[in-house]
Amino acid sequence: MRLFSGNQKKPQKVILPKDAKCDRCGKKIKETESFLYLDGKLYCEKCGRAKRDWEFLELMAMLED
Repeated sequence: MRLFSGNQKKPQKVILPKDAKCDRCGKKIKETESFLYLDGKLYCEKCGRAKRDWEFLELMAMLED
């Protein structure tokens, strides 16, 4: 018996509206482009990566103190 074999969830598919825009930079996001959905907001790949990196740096700074 495997430890983590059960209850594997399939990722939910997000359906983008035609006028989907990045919440940070305002760039229009097409269905064929990659995007990130973080904290209930939609980000283009560049802005989403920057947000994740910034949150990681904040977490590391909190753990250092």
